[in-house]
Amino acid sequence: MKKYILTLFVTLSISHLSFSQENTESVYNEDIIVRTIFDPVVNEAYKINDKPQTYETKFEIPPFQYEKTTKQFPTTMVFEKIKPAKVKGEPLSKLYNSHIKAGIGTYFTSLLDLSYTQTRSKDFIYSTHYRHNSSLGQIKDYGNSTFANNDLTFYAKKIWKNFFLDAGLTYNHQRQYFYGFLDSMDIDKKTYIAPYHNVGGFVKYQSIYRENSSLHNSLDFAINHTFNKWGRKETHLAVSGDLHKNFIFLDSDKQNIGLNINYKHSFGGYDPKDLALFYNEMLPLSFDNNNGSVDIKPYVNLKIKDFKLNVALDFVPTFGDRKEFQILPSPSAVVEIPTLANLIKIKAGIVSNFDFPTLNYLRIENPYLSPLAKIESNNQMDIFAKVYFITKSNILLSLKGGYKMGNNDYFFTLAKNAGLNNMFTLVYDNTKTTYAQLDLAYQIDKKIDLSLNLLYQNIKTTNLEFAWYKPAFKANLLFRYNANDKFSISFVPSFQSKVKCLNPEGEVEELKSKIDINLAANYNYNTKLSFFIELNNIAYQRYYNYYNYPSQRIVLMAGAKYAF
Repeated sequence: MKKYILTLFVTLSISHLSFSQENTESVYNEDIIVRTIFDPVVNEAYKINDKPQTYETKFEIPPFQYEKTTKQFPTTMVFEKIKPAKVKGEPLSKLYNSHIKAGIGTYFTSLLDLSYTQTRSKDFIYSTHYRHNSSLGQIKDYGNSTFANNDLTFYAKKIWKNFFLDAGLTYNHQRQYFYGFLDSMDIDKKTYIAPYHNVGGFVKYQSIYRENSSLHNSLDFAINHTFNKWGRKETHLAVSGDLHKNFIFLDSDKQNIGLNINYKHSFGGYDPKDLALFYNEMLPLSFDNNNGSVDIKPYVNLKIKDFKLNVALDFVPTFGDRKEFQILPSPSAVVEIPTLANLIKIKAGIVSNFDFPTLNYLRIENPYLSPLAKIESNNQMDIFAKVYFITKSNILLSLKGGYKMGNNDYFFTLAKNAGLNNMFTLVYDNTKTTYAQLDLAYQIDKKIDLSLNLLYQNIKTTNLEFAWYKPAFKANLLFRYNANDKFSISFVPSFQSKVKCLNPEGEVEELKSKIDINLAANYNYNTKLSFFIELNNIAYQRYYNYYNYPSQRIVLMAGAKYAF
């Protein structure tokens, strides 16, 4: 139907057009008759199958030869060296090369600290330091418990291109009293004084070659002389030298082989003095104390990637009171575990040590040592393992455990012939010790410092009934908080478990645990002037470091420090 309508419409349109044209041109006339329907048809397409032919081509590069001629042309041009640019960094803070610190507290305690130091230098440093600490207060119910310590030090260091020199002089005067007796006794308390003097000096040379292939070397010399008014004296010499050279092993240049030689010699003894007031029996006229050793130690240090190995062999001939020759192997190894991004390090090995305590070392450890105490040498072997944990948040944690075998270790005990039972002598025994130790250090933005040390030890003696004055557990804590540049506070507690000792009757006694809590605060008024306050033994405990020698209770000290 639609087709017919369309046909009719076309017919009418044409007729109208024809009519219009007829009006314009009367001589033109045309009729169009549509007799059927228009049906367009598209012919079928055919695919042309034509496979192109391929032809093989071969291109040969023609040979080409050329010659290069090198010729140097003379020139008179001179180039001036460019001076390095100076980079202006941050302004250096002002340093003060001197200070004075003074304080006073309970028990008539006094403190004086003076120092003078060079400010800034690239190749020369020198300083001097003096410190005085004393107490004129008495411990209730006991003898004269006053004390005074004076230390004076001179130090200098000079740096050259390939080596440096260290040198120093020291003097120490320790005034202590044998106050371990009840003050009800009708005796002159000031007579029982135990003063010691120590004078020493040292010189150290060490190479600082930048070339890895150089023969590195060092040499140390030290001398100390210790004496008291009762005729006890000792001179201690120490000379050590080291040579080592680096070499390449397994594509690593962190290896070195070397030789260390260490000579130590202590000689002295006792010259007869008026010790009748100390002892209740006949005293020896005199005696000599002589100990010496030469430690010859060849060693090799290897570092391959994350593995470290240190191997040494000690040859230790001794002379003096104990004449013997020892070979002490002392290997050790350090292994780093890279699988944990170097956060864990493991160290394990065997370390041997031959030594003899000096009179100066012993009188610092126990100021109430008898002038007649005999000093002997000793050696130890330590089999240990240690694990380090290092985090990115400034936390360092280490765990160490081991087993020690000691030969002729020393212990303190009351001198049996001391009239007031207030002097100590030395006894010796072989020991076997199992121990474990934990160390923790933590720092936060220079505002908080935290350190913790824990030690457990189980000491087994061969002949002695107990390890006298050796605690099974020790703990030390340090917490410091810096609020700002003006104010800081420190909290320092310590703990020591019970210790065994012998009383004057030869019976075993147990000294109670030691708890010592200390607190300190510091206020900086400006860059020059600051004030401090210290509280020691806040727990108000009367603990005993040695038999019949109690400590002072709470001690309060306040003072100021001025820099100039």
